[in-house]
Amino acid sequence: MNGDKFKYDFMRYNRYFVLRANILLFLILCYLCKDIFLIMGVGATAFKSKGGDVSDIMVLVSPIFFISDLPAIAVTYALSARQPNAGIFPRRIWKNGRFLLSLSACLHLFLLGLKIKWELDVMGWIQWLVVVIDIAIVIYINLSEFIKDLFSEFPSLENKTKLG
Repeated sequence: MNGDKFKYDFMRYNRYFVLRANILLFLILCYLCKDIFLIMGVGATAFKSKGGDVSDIMVLVSPIFFISDLPAIAVTYALSARQPNAGIFPRRIWKNGRFLLSLSACLHLFLLGLKIKWELDVMGWIQWLVVVIDIAIVIYINLSEFIKDLFSEFPSLENKTKLG
């Protein structure tokens, strides 16, 4: 390193001198891709003879919700491809990552509203929890200075040549 001042603790940077994703971003990505996990979980309980009551979760399991997973899956792909030799596609996804994550959460809220036909009085506690989490994600993604800085950085080819 050439003595540049870092905005954050130097341990928050990776070997390409760009910010590392924090644990909260990983949790957000897992949450926004939850429909894949829900389908697998509900499918697994269907094969058990003594499956518990999953009726509250069943309202959340619908193939239509996979649409809301797509932007988060794209950001997950860009995160995994965040290297100096990455092409233009992951760079563009990463540049628009905050928008894509917000889109994923808002799209999930919209699809949930369609599924329950906008009748809020039929929502159970799990659905309300999902609404609160989706709103909290949108607020965090758009107001966090760290997240803004994280999505503004992508390793450049210069960083690759500096490392050898």
